[in-house]
Amino acid sequence: MSSYFSPGNSDVFPGNNRLPSASKNSKALVVAGGGMKGSFAGGALYALNQYLPSTFFDLILGVSSGSCAAAYYATGYETSPEEEVRTLDIWRKELVGNKLISLLNPFRGKTLLDQEYLIDYLFGTKYRLPAEYLEKKETSPFYVVVTNLAKARAEYVRATASNVLNLLKAATSLPIATRGKWKLEDQYFGDGGISDPIPVEKVIEAGFKDITVVLNSPKEDLSDPIPNFQGWLSYPSDRKLYHMITKVHHTMYNRAIGIIESPPANVKIRVIAPKVSELSMVSTSSRLLNRSVTRGMEAGHRVVANLLGELSSLRNKSIFRKLWIPTVNPKG
Repeated sequence: MSSYFSPGNSDVFPGNNRLPSASKNSKALVVAGGGMKGSFAGGALYALNQYLPSTFFDLILGVSSGSCAAAYYATGYETSPEEEVRTLDIWRKELVGNKLISLLNPFRGKTLLDQEYLIDYLFGTKYRLPAEYLEKKETSPFYVVVTNLAKARAEYVRATASNVLNLLKAATSLPIATRGKWKLEDQYFGDGGISDPIPVEKVIEAGFKDITVVLNSPKEDLSDPIPNFQGWLSYPSDRKLYHMITKVHHTMYNRAIGIIESPPANVKIRVIAPKVSELSMVSTSSRLLNRSVTRGMEAGHRVVANLLGELSSLRNKSIFRKLWIPTVNPKG
């Protein structure tokens, strides 16, 4: 299976075009993005964590807003139930109204989407992401998809205690909504959803045959091409990036959906996705965000119930140590 993008030369960051190779029976989790639709992933990963902490997976890979939810999941395997519920308030309470996205932000010296509020304040302080857990031996490797803007390609960067907040800024650097770029190690990166919005193909190429994918839109929904004018507005002086956002993004998204629907014969892909989605990428309605989180919880519990059935022989092992009963019946 070949990727849309040629790996090229990783002269500055060798290995950023590769994921760690899977061993036998390795399991991967892929969390797609979608702006404010990522609230669904927040609820879904909260539900997974009740019975399947992140150490169950051998690789966690996040894209755009999905990488934010995945970061808390990857580092939250020892989080108390009370703290897990509190973290959901990021999506339920902290992103509503004009707290994160506001047309007035440019007049305040900020971008339309205030990354400093999201990453520095929420993730760095108020709901502090326990980044030190990324250095623990038992923590599953957590990677974030970003777009190398100079090379116009997707890259896959492992999160560490020292880089994770800057990496999440790069992952959420959306054209128009933010400055569209963030500097990491002397290179500029942007939202990985532009170049590889659902990196399931890359995970299969790494040898993983048991993959769980969290989508923030119904899996039947395909992506339409981004209009040419929006592409020009995003990257008015860069023809490669203009081509990527108008021609490549939807191609890669729809190609991934095709793989999810019809995976290779030896690959199992389970999907957590909403049946309907009322949100756009920039929706800030409290009612819709809360509904999206709840739907994510419900969908996550359904998949947990199925996984518990698949793994019944492991019921008494340590990965099922959390006994707190979720408020939503996983069979509901």
